[in-house]
Amino acid sequence: MHSNNKVVKFIISRIKKISIFEEIKDNEEYIWAFINICKIREFKKGKVVIKEGDIGSEMFIVIQGSVKINKKTRAGDDYTVAVLDAKDNIFFGEMAMIDDDKRSATVFASKDSEFLVINKNDFLKLGDKSPHIAMPIIRAIAKILAGRLRKTTFDMITLFDALVTEIGND
Repeated sequence: MHSNNKVVKFIISRIKKISIFEEIKDNEEYIWAFINICKIREFKKGKVVIKEGDIGSEMFIVIQGSVKINKKTRAGDDYTVAVLDAKDNIFFGEMAMIDDDKRSATVFASKDSEFLVINKNDFLKLGDKSPHIAMPIIRAIAKILAGRLRKTTFDMITLFDALVTEIGND
């Protein structure tokens, strides 16, 4: 971690705005325990941060800069899902804190960027040692994933209904 006090304060202020830290954001001790397991990593504009299909074990919080999130279609074509900026208080790779599956998208640095990086094993050790710190973060990640699952289910039903209606009109 940076020894520069100004940089550390900036990182803490950024973390406190990230939704998965909502339950612990007012506890400096908890925030410090989390920060102490993190590393800072920088990526130049255009560099791949994570690649769809790779196995990942890290979650990223965008401290400065922005990212472009791309997915591949079934035909193998790339499409941009989103372009997100640090000011949007974003993170990605959170599923790697839960499972050991492949990355679901490719993330590029869309400008020179700096990330706070959390390794799954370090996070699990923090959870074993201090569950009162890790559990609120895990709960927040679980809520996000549950919301995505509900949206996917709704989207699938909408597509199914549209297909049934289209077939019924023929």
